[in-house]
Amino acid sequence: MGQGPAVTTIDIKGNSMQLAKFAAALVAALSVSASAHAALLLNTSGSAANSVTDYSAPGAVSFDLDLKQLSPTTLRFQVEEADLFGPLSLNAIVRNLSGSALNGFHFNLQGISFLAAGSVTPTFGTLGGVSHGADYASIVFAKPEWAEFHFGNPLAEGGKLDWLLDTRGLAAGDTFVISADVPEPSTLALLLPALGMAGLMAGRRRRKG
Repeated sequence: MGQGPAVTTIDIKGNSMQLAKFAAALVAALSVSASAHAALLLNTSGSAANSVTDYSAPGAVSFDLDLKQLSPTTLRFQVEEADLFGPLSLNAIVRNLSGSALNGFHFNLQGISFLAAGSVTPTFGTLGGVSHGADYASIVFAKPEWAEFHFGNPLAEGGKLDWLLDTRGLAAGDTFVISADVPEPSTLALLLPALGMAGLMAGRRRRKG
C-alpha cells in the first residue's frame, strides 16, 4: 500500500504561549515608550501673570512662554533615562503679551549647558544679535518685538535649528533650570557694541577665508 499524505502537526499550545509572550513584550514596550519623558517639567516660578505650556518629548525640551509681564520666569526640569542617549534639543515660543516693547531677552542655564547654538526668529521685530556661552544665551532686537519670537525651531521650519543641551555627565533624576528674563536697559546698552564687534570680526574671518 502507498503511503498516505504527510500529516503536519500543529502545536497549538506552544504557538499560543509564544503569541502570549510576544503580546506581553509588545505591551511592555509600548508602556515604556508611552511613559518616556524628555526632561520632565517639575515646576515653574515667577509672575502668576506669565504662563508656561510644556510640549517636551523624548529628546526635546519644548515650551511656550506667555509673558503678560516682562518679568523673570524659571523652569525646573528633571532628566529622564530617555534623555541621556545624546544632546537634548531646546526650542521655545516666547509671546509678548505685555503691551510693552521687547528689546531683548536672556536664557540662563543651571545644571546643564549649551552644546550648540540654534536659530532665533522674531515675528515683527528685527534681530540685532545673539551672544551665548555655556550657560547663557542673550538676544538683542534692533527693532523691538511686540508679538513673539522663536528660540530654536519650534515649528519645524526648513533652514532653522534648535539649540542643543549637553547631557554628558548627567544621570536620570538630575535636575536643571532654565531661567528666562528680560535684560535691564543698561545691560542691553552694553551688549549692543559687543554684538556689533562680534559681527565685524566674523565678517573679517569670512573675507580672509
